[in-house]
Amino acid sequence: MFALTFLGTSASVPSAERNHPALLVEAAGKRILIDCGEGAQRQLLRSGAGFRRLDRILLTHAHLDHVLGIPGLFSTLGLRQSSDVMTIHGGPGTLDIVIRMLAGLWGAGRAPIPVEFAALTEGQVIDAGDFTIDCFPVRHRDTDSFGFVFQSPARRHLLSDRLASLGVPDGPLRGELAPRTAGRDRRRPDDRSGGRPGAAERRQEARRDRRHRGHRGAVAICR
Repeated sequence: MFALTFLGTSASVPSAERNHPALLVEAAGKRILIDCGEGAQRQLLRSGAGFRRLDRILLTHAHLDHVLGIPGLFSTLGLRQSSDVMTIHGGPGTLDIVIRMLAGLWGAGRAPIPVEFAALTEGQVIDAGDFTIDCFPVRHRDTDSFGFVFQSPARRHLLSDRLASLGVPDGPLRGELAPRTAGRDRRRPDDRSGGRPGAAERRQEARRDRRHRGHRGAVAICR
């Protein structure tokens, strides 16, 4: 469901092999950039991804190694005469830094391409139908930092032989049944747990707790 292209995985200082942070997520025909470190546009070209259908940037925080690639990317998109609106999501403090950075280069509200800014608060950021994006706050030095969760709807495969034995004809009717089964309780009839979380669920909750306690750099969880 999700295709990830790691454009940069370095920290504050890039290396000869690793660029500043940037991650491209592709899903359901949409392309979203998480952070935009210096040189991200060149990495987009080197990876073969290019700039098509790129209209949204999610920023984890406003340290310069995560945002300095935005002016270069915007300048290139402007030269390509892009008229698509670029939406930048970030915490209020992060957006303030980006807005002032762009205004210092081109003047207030005069970036080379149309830009919209959307302040993050904990919870859902986007519902694209085929997938959703949620954000959650994390602690990272003195910034208002956020991590992101990309999630696709739960799907459950139908057992064609079982449906046939029940007399359900092949065709659209079976397709209508699939969404109705996706969210149902999957515990077996003889499950005596009483709904208590199992070991896997406890491990998942522990990982979620660790995510909220603190992170370094970009955070993207795809399910």
